[in-house]
Amino acid sequence: MTLKTETNTPEMAERIREAFVALKGQHGDLFFEHGQWWVHIPRTGQAFSAVDAVGGPDTVCDGFAFEEMRWELS
Repeated sequence: MTLKTETNTPEMAERIREAFVALKGQHGDLFFEHGQWWVHIPRTGQAFSAVDAVGGPDTVCDGFAFEEMRWELS
């Protein structure tokens, strides 16, 4: 069974975009890479991976949650 966040279709992109705006209150650049959906916020440099999730309305929307990716440069 394929996860929603591993489904590369225009319909899934729109669902993920809407869930991200609902949860994070901001828009970003959405793209599909390495088998999953990502959201990049150019203004801040933040990046989020979209994940399939269950939980409360503060953290999950339409079965999606978003994990912020952080990198440390050495």
